[in-house]
Amino acid sequence: MQTSRQALNYIVSFDTFILKPVLEDNRISTRIIERNGEFSIPRKPLHIVRKSCEHYGGSLQNSTNSARITLNNRHKTPIIIASDFGRPCIFMPTISPHSEQNIWFSYHAIENIEATPLGCKIHLENQRSFTTTISASTMYRQYAFCAILEKNFLKKQQQLSRPSTFVNYDGFDDFYNL
Repeated sequence: MQTSRQALNYIVSFDTFILKPVLEDNRISTRIIERNGEFSIPRKPLHIVRKSCEHYGGSLQNSTNSARITLNNRHKTPIIIASDFGRPCIFMPTISPHSEQNIWFSYHAIENIEATPLGCKIHLENQRSFTTTISASTMYRQYAFCAILEKNFLKKQQQLSRPSTFVNYDGFDDFYNL
């Protein structure tokens, strides 16, 4: 498999829908499914998520810790990788993020989750679907956690533009009237 240097440094965006691990030549690679195509790169999905968090000015550890605080210390929490104009880029793991079988789904790419006899089918906003052995109830749970994480994020963003409640401290005005 021939890969460009740019692909080795892949960074997720709102066009990234799925990061799926695949075994190629006895190594874990990532099948990246985007809005308008798909391709593989010789990096683990967790590596891509970690480097994407760092690229956007954060870290996987901080994103995970923030999500755990919001979601009351749950395991396999979704994370906010970055935000753009107040819209968070949220990815959810299907199992433990550190597992080599974990698949990362973009919260905003999911249109519907449909139960199947062997797991579930994830319908994406680009009219494609993806079948997985993860149960529909697990995916519904992860999706609900993403919604809570998004709601909490948006609430915090609104706090940035709320009117301040100015408190006049004794001597404060004297400082500026020098």
